[in-house]
Amino acid sequence: MIKLIISLLFFILLSCEQISKDKVLNQIENTKDIIEEKTNKNITKIKESNNKNEQIDNKIFYFIGDPYYIEGVKYIPEENYTYEEVGLATYYDKELHNKKTSNNDVNKVTELLGRHKTLPLPSIVKITNLENGLSLTIKIIDRHDDNASIIQVSRKVAQLLRFYKNKITKAKVEILSDPSKQWKNVSMSINDINFNNTVESAPTEEVSISNIDNNSDDLSEIEVFEPPIELGLEEIKNLNVYLHVNNFKNYQEIQNIIKELEINEKYTSENIDNIYKLIIGPLDNHFANKLVSTFISKGYKDTELILE
Repeated sequence: MIKLIISLLFFILLSCEQISKDKVLNQIENTKDIIEEKTNKNITKIKESNNKNEQIDNKIFYFIGDPYYIEGVKYIPEENYTYEEVGLATYYDKELHNKKTSNNDVNKVTELLGRHKTLPLPSIVKITNLENGLSLTIKIIDRHDDNASIIQVSRKVAQLLRFYKNKITKAKVEILSDPSKQWKNVSMSINDINFNNTVESAPTEEVSISNIDNNSDDLSEIEVFEPPIELGLEEIKNLNVYLHVNNFKNYQEIQNIIKELEINEKYTSENIDNIYKLIIGPLDNHFANKLVSTFISKGYKDTELILE
């Protein structure tokens, strides 16, 4: 572009005798300066835009996501502010510590966090250990890939709810609607391109400083207090874990899979419109967790744990 303009000006210089050479050369220099200035401004704008986009990319964002599969089982993430479910809960440890989440947050095993297959990220839920009644409010920040458990929590949560040693427990998960909506608004607003813009203060004619206690100048003596953890205690019922496996073609197919997997636990079957269901239980938590993956790997995708 610059070369084209300079060539044009030289053409004018050669073809128009009444215009002085010095004037034309000055015009060429001025034109070059203007073009360079505009080019630099455009480059600066592009860099600023890239920096803003990079800052946005590094921020936590609100995330629901598309439907996805875990070992062939389909899950549909959604906003569900009436969500309440009972099932098995497990926890994650140092293998996920400081790892980025699906919505750009960071997993911390030392904080009150959780991972869920369908709830929005972030969401706030109340989780209750149905084996001792202890409950906590935690933030859901990531997805997890376990068909058997309804939620996976941080090591800290497992310790506070007292199932760290057992690694698994029966749990109830309830979404807290208002806090979840507030986190949604915060997550969406911090990614606004104008989020970091500040409003200039109104001009004042006089600036005054009020008396300040001299001891407050020593910031090293200021103690930082973490907010207390509110550990609740709920009244609970004694619930047993049962495995429901659906879509058997006939009773003989049920007998074959029971024999193949060498299942010794109690089981029953149901026949509704020539579609057979296998019900196994009551089951130990660990065995129930294992059985879910086993049946899914055998092709029985419609498999779920029921607490009764």
